[in-house]
Amino acid sequence: MNIEANTKLSALIKVNPEAVEAIASINRNFEKLRNPLLRKILASRVTIADAARIGGCGVEDFFEKLAPLGFTTTNKAPAVQPKETIAPKPAFLAQLPLASIISLDVCEDITKGNDPFLKIMSAVDALNRSNALLLINTFEPAPLIAILHKKGYACYTEPKGPDLVHTYFWLAGDGSEAHKATETTAQEQTFEEALTCFGDRVKNIDVRHLQMPQPMVTILSELEQLPAGWALHVNHRRVPQLLLPQLEERGFTVAILEAGPGEVYLLIHK
Repeated sequence: MNIEANTKLSALIKVNPEAVEAIASINRNFEKLRNPLLRKILASRVTIADAARIGGCGVEDFFEKLAPLGFTTTNKAPAVQPKETIAPKPAFLAQLPLASIISLDVCEDITKGNDPFLKIMSAVDALNRSNALLLINTFEPAPLIAILHKKGYACYTEPKGPDLVHTYFWLAGDGSEAHKATETTAQEQTFEEALTCFGDRVKNIDVRHLQMPQPMVTILSELEQLPAGWALHVNHRRVPQLLLPQLEERGFTVAILEAGPGEVYLLIHK
C-alpha cells in the first residue's frame, strides 16, 4: 500500500494490523493506540500528518516505521510543526475570568477504557457566549474537535505534558451553527418510507443492552458484513453522536427516529 501524509491511521491498520505496534513504537504518545477504545475513536479520523503533529514528531518517522511492513511512499514528507510550539490563547479565552471556565477532567475515564463522550456533550450543553469548557485529557481529542467545529464551537489546544492536554471549547459565531448538524442529518424521506424501500433486505440488531463502546463496535462490525443493497436497522438507547461522523466517512446514509426516552431507531445504508 502506498501511503501519504493524509493517509488515515485506520487505513493502515486495516491493511496490516501490525501497524498498531509499529506506530506505538515511534514514541510514548502513540501507545494509546493499543487501547481498542481509543483506537476506534481516533484511527478513523486522524491522518499520519495529524498524528505527527500531536506526537511532536515527523511524518518521515511514520514512513520509516511502516516501511518494513510493506508500506511505501512516493511523496516527500512535509515539515511538521513541533508539538511544543503553542499558539497564543485567543483573545476570548485570555480575557475570560477563571470563574467562567467549566473544567472537565476525563483522564480517569480514558485510563479505564470508558467512553466520556456523553459526559463531555453534557458539559458542552451548558456553554453560552460568556463561558468556555476546559477539557482535561491525555491526548488531543481530534474527533471531538471536528464534531464540535461543525456545531459552531471554537477550539484551542494547549499541551501540558506527554500525557496531558488542555482543550478549550466555546461558542463562536451567532450560535446558529449549533443546530446545523441536526438539520443536515434530516432525511428527505421519512424513516418509515426509507425502511419500506428496503423491504425484506433489512438486518435488525438491538444494542441497547451493550455497554460503551460495544454498541459502536457492534454496529461497525455488522456493516462490514452487510450485503450490498441491504440496510441495517438498529435499536439503540440514544443517538450515537460519535458514530455518525464515522458512518459519513464510510459513505453510509443514516435515517434516525427518536421514538421516546431510551428508544432510538437507526436505519443505516448506502
